[in-house]
Amino acid sequence: MTSGKSTLPETLSALRAYIAAQESGTALPSETALAEEIGSTRTLVNTAIGQLMSEGQLIRQGKKAIVQPIKTIVRQVPTRYTAAYREAQGARGAFDAEIREHGMQPRWTTEPGHAAAPEKVAQLLGIEAGTDVAVRAREMFANDVPVQVAITYIPTDVATSAGVTDIDSGTGGIISRMGETDNKQASVTETIGVRVPTEREQEQLRLPGDARVYELIHAARTAEGRCVEVTVHVMPVHMWDLSYTWDLS
Repeated sequence: MTSGKSTLPETLSALRAYIAAQESGTALPSETALAEEIGSTRTLVNTAIGQLMSEGQLIRQGKKAIVQPIKTIVRQVPTRYTAAYREAQGARGAFDAEIREHGMQPRWTTEPGHAAAPEKVAQLLGIEAGTDVAVRAREMFANDVPVQVAITYIPTDVATSAGVTDIDSGTGGIISRMGETDNKQASVTETIGVRVPTEREQEQLRLPGDARVYELIHAARTAEGRCVEVTVHVMPVHMWDLSYTWDLS
């Protein structure tokens, strides 16, 4: 084994160059073979792989390290909330449309039900913490790779009138269903933070504990000012770009 690259920064640089030359989804060789290939040591390669996993350049698939198979997804606001976008070609909402727009196949699981509203959600909805609300918990995939988890909280009367208590909310998703009632959404506020994922989110999103995720809290209101939806989105930062456009007139 050669030892021309004997420091961690040098190993990281060589490994980044190696990854850049590979196709998305390619499995790396064994750490021993990779150390030989880039002129480092197995110990340094192991450490470098861990760092690149936390950055999202690599993912773990079984016992192998895989070059990140998902290209960056651009979340465009307000475009994603327009009916024309959400309902294009029968899309089941904004996520469905945006993943297809990026040339990937969307998939998601939805668990509808009821739960007590957490305090920060209750504040936005204008109700007491612990009040029973309709919830929609989703795990969301692009080309079968998990890219987002989200929990939507809706006042029970709003969910019932809009008919969004089942798994399938139909073309355009819940925003379109609310638009068919007196609870049509008229404005949106999104608050974004960055944090490490919880243990549950690490499992759902296949992330190491030192990765970073966006926590995006989306609150939608009617023209009268009533908050009718709060969704907490959790998204790996290396998979998403958040783009916001608005008129200044």
